[in-house]
Amino acid sequence: MNEKTVLSNGLGSIIDKIFKTRDELSVRNIRIGLLPLFLIFPMTVILGDFRYFNLNIVVAGFQSYELMLYPLGLGWLVLLIAPKRFIIPLLRIAAFCCALLLPFQFLIYDDIGRLAVFMAFQFFNGICAACAFSIFCFKLNNIERLLGMAMILFYYVLYYIFYREFEAVQEIYKTWGGAVVMVLYLVLIFALGRIKEAFLDDENSPAVQHVEKVSGAKLVILLHIIYYTIMCMINYIEMAEKIIYSVPYGLGQLLSIILIFSIMLFFNSNALYIWIMYLVFSLAGITICIFDSYASQFTGSLVYGAGDGLGYIIIYYLCAGAIKQSKSLKMYRLFCLIFFIEYFFISGILSRVFDYYSGSSHAIALVIVLVLSSVCFLLIPLLQKRLFETDWTDGLYLKGMKKYAQNLAETEAINVREDLKLTGRENEIFTLLLTGMSPKEIAYTLNIRYYTVNFHRNNLYRKLGIQSRAELFVKYGYNEHGKNQT
Repeated sequence: MNEKTVLSNGLGSIIDKIFKTRDELSVRNIRIGLLPLFLIFPMTVILGDFRYFNLNIVVAGFQSYELMLYPLGLGWLVLLIAPKRFIIPLLRIAAFCCALLLPFQFLIYDDIGRLAVFMAFQFFNGICAACAFSIFCFKLNNIERLLGMAMILFYYVLYYIFYREFEAVQEIYKTWGGAVVMVLYLVLIFALGRIKEAFLDDENSPAVQHVEKVSGAKLVILLHIIYYTIMCMINYIEMAEKIIYSVPYGLGQLLSIILIFSIMLFFNSNALYIWIMYLVFSLAGITICIFDSYASQFTGSLVYGAGDGLGYIIIYYLCAGAIKQSKSLKMYRLFCLIFFIEYFFISGILSRVFDYYSGSSHAIALVIVLVLSSVCFLLIPLLQKRLFETDWTDGLYLKGMKKYAQNLAETEAINVREDLKLTGRENEIFTLLLTGMSPKEIAYTLNIRYYTVNFHRNNLYRKLGIQSRAELFVKYGYNEHGKNQT
């Protein structure tokens, strides 16, 4: 076999792995028909980043970049009380208001007036973001959400590499570029067509009825608070010290996209590895940047950019997955409330504290980062058990497969009779193990990951009081007539 054939076979196996696997993160699970829903949240975030005002303005002691967070937080707060049937109409109304306000941001030349218009724009954009995030949570699957977050991050890659370095790009960004993005956004919003309540799955579908509620939703929202606080602290250190270079930072974020897809798609690793890498890269990057040399600040900016990108993608990926699996609009509304608190109080209060301790504020920020990072490392065993190993897949369910109906009914009867308290997924794996399937075959059948099968199998063995598959067949195996021996 020649070298060209070996290379061809190797490339073919990689492509086959990405497109033909039945894992929930397979590219084959992207639904082209849902493209408007898939793009709506990334486009909302990108649109909200168009800023047509002086970042150095100070109003009542608040910097302009701080002031723009308050109306954004209020926009998310609106979704705390909005009935679910109003979410799509509210999204369209808010997008239309954004379109009306957008031209004034670059037609008004007074800095204070431009800032006021942008704050109004941010309020409606906050409503758009909250509505779009509900679609992002409830309608999309894991690979679509992961790609959506990667799209947002890729926009920031372009922003840091090109916008900050080229004046011509800045002029496009401040004039007709924003108008083009706004038009595309409105097309997406109204392309939703007749989709009703697109943010929730059909509650009467067998899959929804059979999904176990995930207790990790509140935990991952708490993790978002920690992430947001760390991000605020590091941004404050960066602004105080001016130690981050934009181009290597943007390249680092591009590296984070490559890393996260390599880890999640090629190696089938869970999100815990991404979260740990985010903490390590962020701490290492900001520490390296503190050393006063071009080489250290270039390297630190690259490393920190990679860490920041990993954290940004994985935290929203996890939040959306946990909220979807909770099947609870209350969890989504709790997330909206947390967003409001983060923008309104965490950013606001911390900025006041740092102004008071202006001489040593960046040192205080670094201490807070170290403390919160240490808390995250101490919580890793809990996160692994309650969050990262939880089955959040959009897999298949045996109740929808007629060929397994009788087998499933028998194991469900065992579950009830012996009061085993098996979850739905554990009972399904119980059923398939008794049919003779291997863990890999079960993962393929249920469209879930191999490590997910092992996780539920271990819980199943513990509840059954056994330690091996041989003991499973001795205790619950089928006889020669195909009937369960128990």
